[in-house]
Amino acid sequence: MATRTALEAYMVDRAAALALIERIHEAIENHDDAPAPNEPFHWGHAGSMAQTRSDLQGISDRLFAEGEYAPAETPEAN
Repeated sequence: MATRTALEAYMVDRAAALALIERIHEAIENHDDAPAPNEPFHWGHAGSMAQTRSDLQGISDRLFAEGEYAPAETPEAN
């Protein structure tokens, strides 16, 4: 069994991440969690979208070092 390099592992995971982004984008655009055409929206649909946004915000925060992933501020030296 051949050992993968770090670059090979990175590129495989990068391609998989980009595929996931495309699937998520398509699901949100097509309202995959939305009700059938004649069914009204209810708070469950709103909650599902809010959870999706929250999950994506966590990923964004980690990637951009924001939110809980932001570097701790250090007090200025006098």
